[in-house]
Amino acid sequence: MPTRDGSGPDHEELLLLWTARRTGVLDALTTAAGTASAVADETGLDRETAARVVRLLDEYGYLHRMGDEYEVTNRALGFLATRDVRSIGATPHALDRLDALSELGSDTTGASPIPPGDRTLRHRLGAHAATPKAVVRAGVTAAIHAAPDAERVVDVRGASGVAAAEFARRGHAVTLVESEAVLDVVGPMLAGQGVETAAASSVTSVPVEDADLALLTAVLQRHPPATNRALLESTRDALDAGGVVVVLEPLRGDAPAARRVAVERLASGRGDAYTESEIRTWLAEAGFVDVERRDVPGTDWQAVVARRERGVD
Repeated sequence: MPTRDGSGPDHEELLLLWTARRTGVLDALTTAAGTASAVADETGLDRETAARVVRLLDEYGYLHRMGDEYEVTNRALGFLATRDVRSIGATPHALDRLDALSELGSDTTGASPIPPGDRTLRHRLGAHAATPKAVVRAGVTAAIHAAPDAERVVDVRGASGVAAAEFARRGHAVTLVESEAVLDVVGPMLAGQGVETAAASSVTSVPVEDADLALLTAVLQRHPPATNRALLESTRDALDAGGVVVVLEPLRGDAPAARRVAVERLASGRGDAYTESEIRTWLAEAGFVDVERRDVPGTDWQAVVARRERGVD
């Protein structure tokens, strides 16, 4: 789901944080260093540069001066607390993408040079968990409007589970399908919210049966076409006859957000922003019928809706 709500850091602030992280200033300030001089000693920066970076972090509200020393503020907690992804926010994930883009072309494979380790996974999930509630509600509402009689919902590759939790809050039986690595992180957070979980054995696996509604939010953009075809086939098999799939994506050529998605996928080395025509084709190839496109009110995203044909195995 889109995570921007207009309250995130501006370009200059993001570049400052990126510089502070790459030079070790953030690590120094969040561990042992409390003065600009100590930051210089820890990072190897000259004292004037260290002082300027620290002063700017103070001016942006990430530090608070206490006498001769600085302390980190609540704004910097996302760089410290990663156990609960709800406390991370979107900024660390944005910095990870900047890291990846800065290294683009450093090898010959075209893949992202930033490994998908535990830290970057938690940052991605933290950004997802920070999706504005109004946007989550808009996406879930669009899905329910597409299948108003649905009772059993599968949230396919639903990341932090914010959409799954919203379905559960509205009384639906919902299962979040994700990798074991993701479920290890978000499972405790979802405990008690009425969300079942199912671990996928592969990126294209959807280990659920007889669902009435399947939601894929910002999922296809993360994968190449061949993977998307296989994933949609598995999604079809997870649905009961007549079940509905709702694909939420900013469509290339229709939504300004698709340009941002294309840049993000360039950073990851996988996937892209796709057109309505491409998604329609994959759905049809996966055995879905009655494909249609709808706008999602309150966002600049679109929903591509389709149905598993009744009486056909």
